[in-house]
Parts: sequence; structure tokens; C-alpha cells
Amino acid sequence: MPRGPRDLYAHGQRTEPKTPKRPAPKVVRLPPPQLFRCPRCSAMSFQVLFHERDVAGFCTECNLRLRTDKTVGRRTPEYYAEFTRQVEASYPERIQRIFLKMNSVSEAKRVYPLVRRLGYRTTQSSPMLHARLVMVETTRDQAVVLIEKLRERGMQVALQDDLHSPPP
Repeated sequence: MPRGPRDLYAHGQRTEPKTPKRPAPKVVRLPPPQLFRCPRCSAMSFQVLFHERDVAGFCTECNLRLRTDKTVGRRTPEYYAEFTRQVEASYPERIQRIFLKMNSVSEAKRVYPLVRRLGYRTTQSSPMLHARLVMVETTRDQAVVLIEKLRERGMQVALQDDLHSPPP
């Protein structure tokens, strides 16, 4: 039979002295802000933020600020599409970076000189080539004309990440 208090702990008959424990702090992790391509400057820095009764969109690069009313059932991408429509309506002839998706890296390499000969501004980079992308700085209407010209020459081209692209 145990005689001292230490013997009681050793045999499990007595528990440790109770001290008040604080609950573990709850860690709240905010998701990173969802970034979109800016409808004005094409940088990946456009955010959609929700306020009480309205929704704001802003770009940290070109300082574009847009607002619209909050609607029940609309999600963030739908508001982004609304902001994009607002900007496109106000700048129908603005120069923007448009990405053309090619079928292969070799086809993308062949397109660069052709695009330059047709008078479009473009820059060639290794990461974009390996992604089979060709970046052209032009208006949206001229990009559609360029795609038609490239398709006439037998190349399969599509606008990258665009809802308004013409069917192939």
C-alpha cells in the first residue's frame, strides 16, 4: 500500500493537481484574395470586394475602381464579368494584351514572325512559348481579324481565357 503522495501518483490512484486551462486559441485563416486579370491594364491584380449593399472592383496596378449593386445569388466571377463589360463598353478601341493559344510550341514559334509582319506588336518569351501562348498587343476587334488571318493560313488558334472568342 502506498504511503506518500508521490506513491499515489505512481499507482494512478490520484491525478495531477487541477489547474485551470485556457482553451487553445482558434486560428482564423483568411483565404487569399481572389485575383483576376484587370479589364483595363491586363495585370493579375484586380480584386472584387463585397460591401454592405454594393460590390467594388479595383486594380492595384492601374488604380481602376468600379462599383455595382449587390444582387442575391451572384458570385464573384459574375461580378468580375460585369466589371469587364463596364470597362469594354467604355473603351471599345483600347489596346490590350491578348493571348493566342497554339497547338504546339513549334507552331507558336512560327506565328511570332508572321504576327509581326502583319503589323501587330508582340514579344516572344520562353515561358510563353512552352505554354504554347503568343501575346499580342492589340484591340479585341483586331485580334479577331488576326485569328481569322492565321486560320486562313492553316493554323489552329484560339483566344486564351476568353468568353467572347469566335468558334474555331
